[in-house]
Amino acid sequence: MIHEPIFFGPPSGVAPQGRWDAPGGEFRVCYLAEEPHLAFAETFLRTPGIQLLERVDLGERSLAQIEVRRDLRLVALHGPGLARVGATAAVVSGPYALTRLWSLALHQHPDAPDGIRYRARHDDDSFAVALFDRAADSIAERERRELLAPESIIDMGVWLARYGVGLL
Repeated sequence: MIHEPIFFGPPSGVAPQGRWDAPGGEFRVCYLAEEPHLAFAETFLRTPGIQLLERVDLGERSLAQIEVRRDLRLVALHGPGLARVGATAAVVSGPYALTRLWSLALHQHPDAPDGIRYRARHDDDSFAVALFDRAADSIAERERRELLAPESIIDMGVWLARYGVGLL
């Protein structure tokens, strides 16, 4: 299912699907990439070993730049942040049942963080953010462009080369 760029899910009554989704629907999560190439990887390279993407799939998507309106209080589940919360990297890459429990515990913490910053699974050189719905008013869509639009072609070529993926 394709959603708007700012989407806090899953919808009410739908089982959790994402890594940091609340296990019992206690809150909603918006998944964001800090860099455009990561948004591409997390969207299109979810199946390990994928070598070809179809142009039609890219044509259905766009890339949005998100404006952050205030400083976000994010729990760092990477580097020394892992030790600070008593975890290891296994929490980030472990089974979804485990990561969802961590998300719930962090969401319920008295400090009320806005979300989680973590190394992305499909490109661990880059960071992603799982933003809790209590911080929904802290972000806004600034700009959106189609992935196959002329202004995106150079970026698309760089991303395809970065991940060794071809385009049909």
